[in-house]
Amino acid sequence: MIRVDFSVPVDFEAIPIGADFETTWTELNRRYARPSMTGDLDQEKLGQMARALHQVSCFLKEVGVVYAADCLHLFQGEPSLGSLAVAVVDFPYGGDAATAARGALQGVLESRGPEWAGSLIHTSCGPAAVFTGGQGYTVSPEFSPNGEAVDVLTAQFHAMVPIPEMAGGEGRRVCLIAFSTPNVGHWEQCYAPVMAALLRSLRFTEDGQGSPGPLMEGA
Repeated sequence: MIRVDFSVPVDFEAIPIGADFETTWTELNRRYARPSMTGDLDQEKLGQMARALHQVSCFLKEVGVVYAADCLHLFQGEPSLGSLAVAVVDFPYGGDAATAARGALQGVLESRGPEWAGSLIHTSCGPAAVFTGGQGYTVSPEFSPNGEAVDVLTAQFHAMVPIPEMAGGEGRRVCLIAFSTPNVGHWEQCYAPVMAALLRSLRFTEDGQGSPGPLMEGA
């Protein structure tokens, strides 16, 4: 087991990982019962959302996600939404983390095209390949405010950090960090500093060793 410790960004709320339907239903009702939520949400719509969250929760566990969260807050007077996921996955890279990060940087940039940018940075855990760019998604009609499919452009941040041998990585595991927001204009001032702070706080240890910060676990 590998511990992944980091500072959870303010305003982010954890999404249950590998939860059953009852847990996701309870979580949605908890969120929509807040005083800040105005109006009544149709129970059929809430049921659709709960089923979708359950599917997402199970999928996140299957692909190695150890922490997921979202946020909905005001930034400069405008509603702003963001989502974050941190995963530990098998990725044999040998004994040279720097070479692995450089290879990931080159491969991802070649596959995603000129609209993406990337760089190799050094963190307290070693080298990391980081990427920023835009990606479009289609919101299905059942989750669209007007009942029609809507195309949404999101600003994306991804980081790949090889987990060092001393933390149990043994040259075969990496930590993946993914963030996205549909509020593209909020990225630079609001979310870029948050992701930079997360990377600065990132720590890996073998399970059972002490480490500061909130505990996130990955198999």
